[in-house]
Amino acid sequence: MSVIVNLQLKAKEGQAPAVLEMFRNLLPGTRAYEGCHWVKAVRNLDDENVIEAVSQWNSKNHYDAYLEWRVDTGALAALAELLDAEPVFRFLPVELEY
Repeated sequence: MSVIVNLQLKAKEGQAPAVLEMFRNLLPGTRAYEGCHWVKAVRNLDDENVIEAVSQWNSKNHYDAYLEWRVDTGALAALAELLDAEPVFRFLPVELEY
């Protein structure tokens, strides 16, 4: 069963453009990672400092392997420097797809 992963981020005031620039550099590698169907970066209409990465994966295990790779490369530590709060990860199993 595939899974939608919703990574919710709260950028420090004025750092949202830097987070999006980091995503511009990182997300092509995310999309190319084994098990990733697609990935999108979105912003909250009511709070420009809230940025989310939404992606679909073959399984949570595929995402976990990807996340471990990102931790090992230092990308998550660099991203954390731009954030005002801990990232929130939501894992949503796909029950129906049309």
